[in-house]
Amino acid sequence: MANKLIYRRELSRRHVIGAAASLGIVGTAGGALGQQTGPWSEAPKGKVDRLNFVVWTYGDIYTRIAKQFEADWGVPVDSTISSFNDHPTKLTTMYAAGEKIDVSQSSPFSFPNFVNQGLVEPLDGLPGVADYVKDFSAFTKQVATIDGKTLGLPYFAAVWVWNYYVDMLEKLKIDKPFTTYDEFIEHCVKAKRDGVSRYPVLWVAGVGLEQLPGTWYQMTWNRGGTFFDKQGNHMLGPGSIARETLKWWANTFEKGLDIADPESLKVQFTTSAKAFGAGKNLYRGPNHHYGLNVVNDPTQSPIAGKVKVLESPGDGRTIADAHVYFVTTANRNKEWAWKLLQYLGGRTKDGNYTQAIGLAKDAMLGSGYNSVMNSDAVKTGWAPWGDVPTILKIWDKATYIGEVCSSVYQPWHFPWTDQLNIEVQNCLTGQITADQCCDNLIKGIAEAKRKV
Repeated sequence: MANKLIYRRELSRRHVIGAAASLGIVGTAGGALGQQTGPWSEAPKGKVDRLNFVVWTYGDIYTRIAKQFEADWGVPVDSTISSFNDHPTKLTTMYAAGEKIDVSQSSPFSFPNFVNQGLVEPLDGLPGVADYVKDFSAFTKQVATIDGKTLGLPYFAAVWVWNYYVDMLEKLKIDKPFTTYDEFIEHCVKAKRDGVSRYPVLWVAGVGLEQLPGTWYQMTWNRGGTFFDKQGNHMLGPGSIARETLKWWANTFEKGLDIADPESLKVQFTTSAKAFGAGKNLYRGPNHHYGLNVVNDPTQSPIAGKVKVLESPGDGRTIADAHVYFVTTANRNKEWAWKLLQYLGGRTKDGNYTQAIGLAKDAMLGSGYNSVMNSDAVKTGWAPWGDVPTILKIWDKATYIGEVCSSVYQPWHFPWTDQLNIEVQNCLTGQITADQCCDNLIKGIAEAKRKV
C-alpha cells in the first residue's frame, strides 16, 4: 500500500543551505502555586527590542502568552506558527537562512536531531534551571536532558491508556472491562456475535510518528517486550514479543475475527476520539489520555460521560512521551530567550506555571512537572472528563517511549518510521504477513542507516 506520510524529516543547517544554495491561575499543591520572588521575577541585565518564537499551531495560546510577556517585561514577541507537520521544515529553513530564532519547540522524535544539528542551546547555569529539573517527571527528564545537559523545558506530556464505552459493556451484560488480552478478544467477539457492535475495537492505526507506531510500541512493551536492546540491536526477529504482538494485532483485522474498525487505519489520536464518540465501538486504544476531553465533551460527543479510562493488562505498564520548548543557538540574547522560554515551558513573572496549568485545565494535557501533575489544576480540572486517580495511577507506571524504541535517538529513525508505517498498514490490511513485515523492517534498519 502506498501511503503519503504526513510528516517531514528535519534537515541540518548544512543540508538546508546545500539544498537551497484561558490561561487561568489556580491555587495548587506541591510547588505549582505562584511564588512572587525568584529568578523568574527578575529582569535580565541586557536589552532587546523584541523576541520571537517558532512553534506549531495550538489554539490561541501563543497569542495570549506573547501578550502577557510584553505586558510584564515591555518586550514585544513575534511569532512564526506552522502546522505540526510543517514545523520542523519551517524551523530548519529559517535557521539555515540565518534568521534570529529565540525559542522553538519539538516533539521527542525531532529533538535529538535538532540537538545533533546544533540548533539547541544548553540551559545549564541559567538562573532557576536546576529547580525546574528537580520538578521534571522522570520521562520528561529523559526527553529534555541529553548527554547530561539540560536542553529544554516541557510543553506537555501524555500517557497511553485504553477507553471503553460503559453503556455498551452493560448492554453485553459484562461486569467489568477486560483485564487480559484473552478477555479483550472474548468481549469483542461477544459484541460482534450479539449484534451490539459490528466493529467492537477502534485502534489508533493512522500513519504518523507516534500514532500507528505508538500502538505497536505500547502493546509490545505492555507484554514485556521492546524494539531494541540496550546495545541497540533490534528485537524484531522470529519469536520476539514485538513480532508476536503484531501477529495478534493483525488478527483483529482478519476475517476470522473481523473485530477491528477499518476506520482505525485512517485515524490518529484526536480523530479517533471523535470517531469513538459515535458510540459504535466498545474499546478504543491504546492512545493518548487526553482524548477523553473529546469523547466526554457534550459539545463534541453523543456519548459524553459514558466513556471511562482503563489501564493496560498485566502489571499495567505503558508508555509516555513529552514535548519540549527550547532556546535555539540562533537567539539574539540568551538571557532574554531564557526568560521567554520560561513563559512557554516554565514560570511566568508571578511565579505560576501559567502555560502548563492552562493546558491542563483547558485541554487535559499533562505536564512535565510533578508539581503541576499533583495540583488542583489536574485533580479538579480533569474531573469532568475522566477518572483522575486512575489516570494518575497509569501515569506513575509509564515509561518513556524512547526506552521501548531507542531508535528515536538516531538520525535514521525518521526514514525507518516511514517504512514502519507502510509495512505495518500492509500487514493490518492482509497484504503481507507479520513475519514478512518484521523481516522487511529488519532489512530497512540497515538501509536507513546507510542513507543518513
